[in-house]
Amino acid sequence: MKRFILPLLLACVCVPSRGEQLEWLTDAEAAKAKAKEENKFVLLDFTGSDWCGWCMKLKAEVFDQPEFAAFAREHLVLVEVDFPKRKQLDAAQQEANNRLEEQFRVTGYPTIILLNSDGKAVGKTGYLEGGPRAFNAELSRILKIDNDTSPEPPQKKPEAPHKPPTLETYPPQVPIKYGPLTLKGLSGTKDHRFALINNVTLAVGDWAYVKTGYKRVSVICKEIRDDSVLITADGKPMELKLKKQ
Repeated sequence: MKRFILPLLLACVCVPSRGEQLEWLTDAEAAKAKAKEENKFVLLDFTGSDWCGWCMKLKAEVFDQPEFAAFAREHLVLVEVDFPKRKQLDAAQQEANNRLEEQFRVTGYPTIILLNSDGKAVGKTGYLEGGPRAFNAELSRILKIDNDTSPEPPQKKPEAPHKPPTLETYPPQVPIKYGPLTLKGLSGTKDHRFALINNVTLAVGDWAYVKTGYKRVSVICKEIRDDSVLITADGKPMELKLKKQ
């Protein structure tokens, strides 16, 4: 009986996991270098991985599907730019993600920014219905990739070695700078109210990082009143009053 134990163990080790996993980097600069070396594009996925419902749908319906994986392996270097609420990023990663969010003026999740092999932004998209086929088609349109694999006519001359297409790039963007914590508006119904604080809309009990200057403050909404809101900012209680117009 012992002679069968080793082959059985080897069979268990060699069984591939369910679905191949794509490589998602967290270092945008390393991704740019890799894309340049491999003649690919960079896909930056700005996401709230553990709280954003549309981000989770995009991951499940597109990023986890083999059709997207095949497209990505041929054309893309993938980068996750995450802003989670339930898990803590290390300080250096959080700061790097904040800089990317400021650089590309991202105001909602999921946001997809595409860079060419020189690191220049060439397009932007987000969640799309239709799964990987629709998403791949949108990326192909933005990146001007021809996915038609039919044979070329015999009389056509062989194409030159593939080079990155020349794409229109975005002009340099000046990062948005936010001031001190300010209550900019109140909305919603009597039983379900919302407060707009700087760049973030919160209901009672919501938590978020709110931009102040070039840094973020951890804000929890405690109570929304007729003309003010009670919050904690980095653990410090305070009241923000709505400015009269």
